[in-house]
Amino acid sequence: MRDGYAAFLLLFCLRRFNGERSLAAVYHLFSGKKSAQTLQDSKWFQLEPFFGVWKDITLSEVETAARLLLENGWIIPVQNRSYLLTEAGKRWLDEQLQRTFFPTHLNGWRYHASEKWFWYRLSLLVQTVSNILHHTRFEPIHRHEKTLMWVKRYLFSQRRTVRKLAELLYEEMYRLLDAVSEEEATVFTLRLTSFERIGWTNEQIASYLQTDPLYVRFQFQNVLHYMMAAAEAKRSSILYEMMDGLSLPVPLTLSAQKTYEWLLHGKSIAEIARLRRLKQNTIEDHVVEIAANIPQFSIEPFVHEKKAAKIVETARKLRTRKLKLIRDAIDDDVSYFEIRLVLAKEGKMW
Repeated sequence: MRDGYAAFLLLFCLRRFNGERSLAAVYHLFSGKKSAQTLQDSKWFQLEPFFGVWKDITLSEVETAARLLLENGWIIPVQNRSYLLTEAGKRWLDEQLQRTFFPTHLNGWRYHASEKWFWYRLSLLVQTVSNILHHTRFEPIHRHEKTLMWVKRYLFSQRRTVRKLAELLYEEMYRLLDAVSEEEATVFTLRLTSFERIGWTNEQIASYLQTDPLYVRFQFQNVLHYMMAAAEAKRSSILYEMMDGLSLPVPLTLSAQKTYEWLLHGKSIAEIARLRRLKQNTIEDHVVEIAANIPQFSIEPFVHEKKAAKIVETARKLRTRKLKLIRDAIDDDVSYFEIRLVLAKEGKMW
């Protein structure tokens, strides 16, 4: 896809949002805004892979992609700057999902905060080992002080020879790259720096492959996340050693974490609001966030089991997460907080 990869990604997200979220929600998702709403949306609409993977995106870029979709007749506007896919849009998206690269290994929810540092370590280690083996002087590809110190400490702590380390790292990376497409492996390899050449930028690779730089960016991230997941799964590899000390995702905002701690001490929502000098609605927002992100958290103290079952049944029947539609359809007295809480806990329902 030469142009319009942003439009392709936007259309995918809009299909998941199904007219229930605005363009701003897509922008916050890709940029990784750590708000309760964005965290909740990424879970509710199964868009966790895209959380925080395009940090420098602008709202203008999202709007430009939306205009392209509108001009092609693939989306129609609904209220509050939201959009629904037309039948033509659904067909086009289905066709593209069959023909165009889709980042199936992407896991922004888990790796958005650590992918940059993992890449810094890996690429600098590859460059350093390559130059040591060929007895050449070099300027580090990254000047990040913590990364430089980490690579130095890592090399000094090795019981393996540099040649053995290089062989093992090559075998490990070759095996992983062999499991992805040839184009993805090419993109990733071209980004690496050795003793004889400097790694290319996404823009340079896009020009070489005659494709979209954003397309290249997501191919690279897809491989990087695949490597990180494989390293975590094996736990006895060089790549796993490179993940040592990297920050793992904190599933809650800082304020929600504090509320969770009070809940674990048996405090009620009203008591926590008083103790923290916050509005009760704010604490309720925290409880919804906790329900969406902490699997072992029980919502039974906050909503009766029969009422929760009715909310789930209604949401599935209407195929919506719009709170007012669900509330209007339920005869029993039910609050928006209870609906939000049940939907957050239930996660995927269709």
